[in-house]
Amino acid sequence: MVTSPLYQNGHREMGQMGKRILIKFLRAPTGWLPACALLALLASGCGTDLAEKLQSGKVLPWDGLQGRWVGSVIPVDASCGPTTRGVATIGGSDFGFDPFQSTVVIQGSINPDGHLGGSFVRQVANHQPISISFNAMASDAETITGDLVSGRCHWLVSLHRG
Repeated sequence: MVTSPLYQNGHREMGQMGKRILIKFLRAPTGWLPACALLALLASGCGTDLAEKLQSGKVLPWDGLQGRWVGSVIPVDASCGPTTRGVATIGGSDFGFDPFQSTVVIQGSINPDGHLGGSFVRQVANHQPISISFNAMASDAETITGDLVSGRCHWLVSLHRG
């Protein structure tokens, strides 16, 4: 059998290529640092459920006002209807607000200072326009308060992250 000099010098025993290095790696002492790090990681996760906030269904404030907001829409005058639950979805520079549980959706924009403003106009049977406007301001990272106005009716709106 004819063999090359490179084979004879580098790998003299057939089937032993690389096994000695692997055995040395597996038998190397790992030290106490990885074990302590694993123990600390497990102990820190026991106090609270790390996924609780992500699985709660609540929208977290990742980027400013963006997200889902829910709250009460309270009429100032009782003749303007009952209190309802409004839902707003806020994007980067615009929003959609449903104050009366899927009967009207007000589209609007957000100013850089956090002011929300928008309106909705619809024509009724006699071709008269009916409009409703929404103006609000973020009072903090968790609350948006504002006014909803249509004709003689006026509602107070208070939205929270939801």
